[in-house]
Amino acid sequence: MKTALAALALTLAAPAQAATCPPRASPAPVQPPAQASYLTPDGAVRITGYNDMRGLIEAWDTAFVAANPAVRFAPDLPSTRSAPPALIAGRSALAPMGAEFTAADLAAYRRAVGSTPLVIRVAHDSLDPKALSGPLGLIVAADNPLASLTLPQVARLFAADGGARTWGDLGLTGAWAGRPIHLLGIKPDAALALFLQAKAFPGRPYSPALRGFGHSTDVVAAVAKDPDAIGFGAVNVATPEVKVLPLAAAAGRSPVAPSGEALQAGRYPLDRQLLIYARRPLDPLVRAYLSLALSCEGQAIIAADPLGYIPLTPAQARSERAKLRRGHAPGGGE
Repeated sequence: MKTALAALALTLAAPAQAATCPPRASPAPVQPPAQASYLTPDGAVRITGYNDMRGLIEAWDTAFVAANPAVRFAPDLPSTRSAPPALIAGRSALAPMGAEFTAADLAAYRRAVGSTPLVIRVAHDSLDPKALSGPLGLIVAADNPLASLTLPQVARLFAADGGARTWGDLGLTGAWAGRPIHLLGIKPDAALALFLQAKAFPGRPYSPALRGFGHSTDVVAAVAKDPDAIGFGAVNVATPEVKVLPLAAAAGRSPVAPSGEALQAGRYPLDRQLLIYARRPLDPLVRAYLSLALSCEGQAIIAADPLGYIPLTPAQARSERAKLRRGHAPGGGE
């Protein structure tokens, strides 16, 4: 049987992007403020955050130094969760992340800084299994007849008050109608689960019937062994034993599979992105660095990265660059 994974395999390469936007103008050289708290004792710019963005950060650092020879960088990239405390404390110029700030992160930031951080998306998540960040998806066993889901149906499944308990509640008939649904997924306090909650049933808790796992690979393996299971996890680690379901944002809309083209175009409802958070107001070095990441040169670095993260479209990059112009203000909120 040809599964959704086979379709995904045909779309691992992101659509070409860099050739359609104009070259970046040569920027005026910048230097970090002399007393910037994110400087190391020897004067290097510290960037703390996501380990899976190491290749991108190091390539952006190299491109930045080519235009600003007096600047040096000290990347410190152990994990996504290392980024918020470093930005809150002012120890990092930027917070590159594979997930959003949590509510606790934002509360801590507001207490320490008195405002909200600026958040810039720099790439869409990857369909390559080598990458740590993939789009979120709903998966069932390969021979499950369910063809697609809507986000309201996802809420009926996974929210505590959702009410969907059998496959008949999702529209299956015959022998499947009365079979119970087994809910699997990432643990509710993890980034992927918080993302699904925010997208499908904000403000409502997860069903107590959810069996939570620490990793998407564990969810995939468990769904593959249970024909009555439905799970959520990163789709880039799906196997031929499971089926990734196309999703629609609302009833009556056409369901969309997480292909490279659909992700880049923003049509897949559970698209996720690589993000960079920054303190407001942006200082000249931070603004110039983010401008580089959002330029054709910076997006070409994403396209060339072996982990397969997907560049923004030119229109998406323009939208993110507009945030940099609004980043002069110390508060507010993208």
